[in-house]
Amino acid sequence: MNPTTPTISEGTRIIHFFLDTIIICFLSFFIYQWYNFNVYNWGFTPYRYGYFFFATTFAYTFLFELIFCQTIAKMITKTKVVSENGKRPNPFQFLIRALLRTSLITMFGMAWNDKPLHDTFSKTQLVTTRK
Repeated sequence: MNPTTPTISEGTRIIHFFLDTIIICFLSFFIYQWYNFNVYNWGFTPYRYGYFFFATTFAYTFLFELIFCQTIAKMITKTKVVSENGKRPNPFQFLIRALLRTSLITMFGMAWNDKPLHDTFSKTQLVTTRK
């Protein structure tokens, strides 16, 4: 990574968290309601909402970052995910990011190394796309 490339602050990360969580809540709620329609009408096995929320969180994070290197919140704030060498991360790094972002402990990494756990273990970071 070029040392002159600025990384993203905690405030921007908090905005990403809230915007992405709101989008994920709406998506998972609609998927949950559609599935419950099938439970009621077709006898599907019922599942709790939490399963839909975490599955949607994983799919949303993995697919958006794999395809665009950004989630919708990152698009709004003009940031993107890059590997530590400044290039596009490989699919395995995106998988690690998505798995760790699905867990609720990912932000605890900020306490000791100024990076969330999903950035630390996937060896990625956020940078601005502004010129």
